[in-house]
Amino acid sequence: MNVSIWQEPVEVCVIVKAAPETGQTHGETVCVAGIDRYGNWHRLYPMPFKHLRPEQRFSRWDIIRATWKSAAPKDMRLESKRIDHLSLVKVGEVKKSERHEFARRAIVNSLYEEKTKGRSFALIRPENPEFIIRPLNDDAKSKNQRRRDAILRQLDIFTGDSTVLTPDVAPYSFHYRFVHEGKTLTHTCIDWETEQTFFKWREKYGERETLQMMHQRWGNEIPKRGIAFAMGTHRVTKFNKWLLSGVIRVDHSPQATFF
Repeated sequence: MNVSIWQEPVEVCVIVKAAPETGQTHGETVCVAGIDRYGNWHRLYPMPFKHLRPEQRFSRWDIIRATWKSAAPKDMRLESKRIDHLSLVKVGEVKKSERHEFARRAIVNSLYEEKTKGRSFALIRPENPEFIIRPLNDDAKSKNQRRRDAILRQLDIFTGDSTVLTPDVAPYSFHYRFVHEGKTLTHTCIDWETEQTFFKWREKYGERETLQMMHQRWGNEIPKRGIAFAMGTHRVTKFNKWLLSGVIRVDHSPQATFF
């Protein structure tokens, strides 16, 4: 494929908004991934929120459309698409009553099989998920704070978006221990919602109660109703590992259909 040619717009429902990164090439960008109506994953990058118009900004379950071309040579992942952010349009959202059925279409049984097929995004049902909150040491907090400060120096990067970064870093990291394909795995959760909930609830309820409430929601309520993990691989192939990019409530009981 000629990477200089823009392709017909792709339309996806946003499932993943991972933590923002600051780079020399694109500035502040966010890794966004979504599923189309056929259950296929699309990684849309770069996503420079600072340059999106207010009407373009989106949240999870919003349906967006944008023209695209093949990703940069350094990113050989099958699902990766370099988008023209100027063409991005928010065209709707998946109704709450239809989200579970829509997501269930994309659930797979084996990360190993997905990787052998060359895929770099997958939605799985974890077995026996255990939500873990770990306090960060001073070195980890300092590293995260420097990264956060670099992003916030860009001022209005997330103005008008529902996932505004706070100037402080959470003094905790959030993880899941779970079983998949007979192996016990532990992954750090890099989904925004977890950390943003921590700050929102801490301001309202205090830190001690917030941690208890988070354990209740992510450790008990969501797994009991139905939980799915959006797993994505790292761009650098030598790391050869899956990352826990998103935690999604996907009920087990049937719901209405999408489209």
